Amino acid sequence: MNKKITAQLLLVLVTLIWGATFIMVKEALNDAGPYAFAAIRFGIAGILALIISKNIIFSISRIEIISGIICGTFLFSGYAFQNFGLIYTSASKSAFITSISVLIVPIILFFFKIQNINNKIWIAVCIATFGLYILINPTVDKVSIGDILTFGCALFFAIHIIFQDKYLKKNIRIIPFFLIQTWFVCILSLINSFIFEANFAILSNRLLIALFITGIGGTFIAFLVMIWAQKILDPNQTAIIFSLEPVFAAIFSILLAGEYLSIWGWCGGGLIVFAVAWGGSD
Repeated sequence: MNKKITAQLLLVLVTLIWGATFIMVKEALNDAGPYAFAAIRFGIAGILALIISKNIIFSISRIEIISGIICGTFLFSGYAFQNFGLIYTSASKSAFITSISVLIVPIILFFFKIQNINNKIWIAVCIATFGLYILINPTVDKVSIGDILTFGCALFFAIHIIFQDKYLKKNIRIIPFFLIQTWFVCILSLINSFIFEANFAILSNRLLIALFITGIGGTFIAFLVMIWAQKILDPNQTAIIFSLEPVFAAIFSILLAGEYLSIWGWCGGGLIVFAVAWGGSD
């Protein structure tokens, strides 16, 4: 099996893991604050990264530190918005809204005059926007604060994708880059938890299970695979695979929590998945 096929299969596995974590995190946030949850989650991943880094930590370069801190800041912001959003919206909605980060990337690149955008991307953005409207506002009610916060998550994830791609092109080492990112997210989350959250965490079974799966599978393994695969696959292939994430999230939400989307919700979500996959195809 060549590297390209391996990267594709592993990314599908990553999207499956991430899809499963939405409902787990939503339930776990009943026992831990959003910042506290992120601090422990990324702390677990950071400890595992330290274990496999061995002596690499003593040779981390200046660019690896800077890139890790910058990308870590955007990653922290994205997960903060996502976790707070999950308190007020459904796991399925959160996943579909988060997935549009792939389409926000070209918009940012266009407005900052970094890259020209073809008509296909603009059409995909329009389809995703319409799908988003149907998903979060099917009965012309007020949009929930959770939906708005999750859109903030998609925006910061898009910025993170852009900066991570920028630094990966400079051939920085994956392990040090990942190590700095995870620990920076952990530290920022810990500081904010102590400042803004009255209670850190209640160690329930659902919280421990969620932390175990998100910390090891959804962060340590998933991000290392994503960074490695990003060096092999082009952005279009990555976008198509990542469009599966909200579908997996919706399935797990039904299986684990009986959380069903309305018909309009499925229509809107379907349009978003189509837009992400079609806009990311060649």
